[in-house]
Amino acid sequence: MIDWETLLNYAYTERQAELINYKIQGLTNDDIAQKLGISRRAIERHFQKVNLAAVRQGYSPAHNMVHTVPSGHTIKGISTYYNDEGKPVGQWVKSQADTESLFQQALEDFKEGLIEDVAGKAAPTKKPKHKKDTDLLACYLLGDHHLGMLAWPPETGGPAWDLDIACTTLFNAVDTLAHASSHAGTGCLVNLGDFFHANSLKGTTGNDTPLDVDGRAGRIINRAGQLYKRLVTRMLESHDEVWLINVRGNHDPDASLWLNEMLKMYYENEPRVKTFDNYNKFLHFVWGDNLIALHHGDRINAQRIYESVTRNLAKEWGESKHRFAWLGHIHHKQAQEIGGMLLEHWNVLPSQDAWHAGSGYGSSRSMTSVLLHKQEGEHSRFKVSV
Repeated sequence: MIDWETLLNYAYTERQAELINYKIQGLTNDDIAQKLGISRRAIERHFQKVNLAAVRQGYSPAHNMVHTVPSGHTIKGISTYYNDEGKPVGQWVKSQADTESLFQQALEDFKEGLIEDVAGKAAPTKKPKHKKDTDLLACYLLGDHHLGMLAWPPETGGPAWDLDIACTTLFNAVDTLAHASSHAGTGCLVNLGDFFHANSLKGTTGNDTPLDVDGRAGRIINRAGQLYKRLVTRMLESHDEVWLINVRGNHDPDASLWLNEMLKMYYENEPRVKTFDNYNKFLHFVWGDNLIALHHGDRINAQRIYESVTRNLAKEWGESKHRFAWLGHIHHKQAQEIGGMLLEHWNVLPSQDAWHAGSGYGSSRSMTSVLLHKQEGEHSRFKVSV
């Protein structure tokens, strides 16, 4: 007989926990499938993932494995000693940090948030009926969003910020900007880095600095998948084509890589969505006579940005009339012209966390959509504040 209450400890996502709680209540897989409107096969896949997570940490009563290892570790070796009657009398367990399985779990959590285990993939979004200006590109500049950050007002002296607020705030901002920018033929969501507050399931930055995070990493990753799907769907309702660009930040240098790979996989068969590679910390794209360079802005200054662009993108520089460099990182608006290129750091939507508040940092909170014309450069911009 399966001990569902114990298996609940190995549920990494809200959906897995929900399904196991139904089993604890005595529902069958068919009952759960009918209640939630999902397939029996999807339910079984969830239970397989939970069982696999339990086995990796040493829990499998059917195999006399009951001595578990901490979360984030897996069994490296196990030996069970039996007496003459074949009953276990002792066990030796050795564990190791399991970065590969943690990474794989992150991918599974994010994929779950995108697909939500419904029968078949979501239906394609209908193309807008109204004619769009194909010379215009609407760039939605997403500054450091720090999804998964926790800000407690009594500690920070500012507004609260948590996973739910982060998701609602970003969707509302994109929704408003999509309405204002809907005459552009193409929309581009430009994530300027640090979309995730933490880089891994350990709740730290890319350099292992501990952070204030809002709950379990699996829940944050799952919500990221749901959020991105909503954002892209909203943009597809407004534009003929949608581009996705995810710059790697200092908080999420690794997480932004798998985020990008999962988005490429999910939208692989959607011809209206294009996801750019982000293996390099320097990214760029060309729109007619416009050259746009992208970098998170960490460990670099304006002069070195300019030197890198002119050195590495000499051909694109020579063929363009309008040059821009867009960055995040510093959390507030800053702009300067350098050598024929307009360099801008963009505002953010989140409030400050405890570290920034204690260090005296702060800024206005907003998100901007910049519309670029293929020949004329910047056409217009729209800004929405929190």
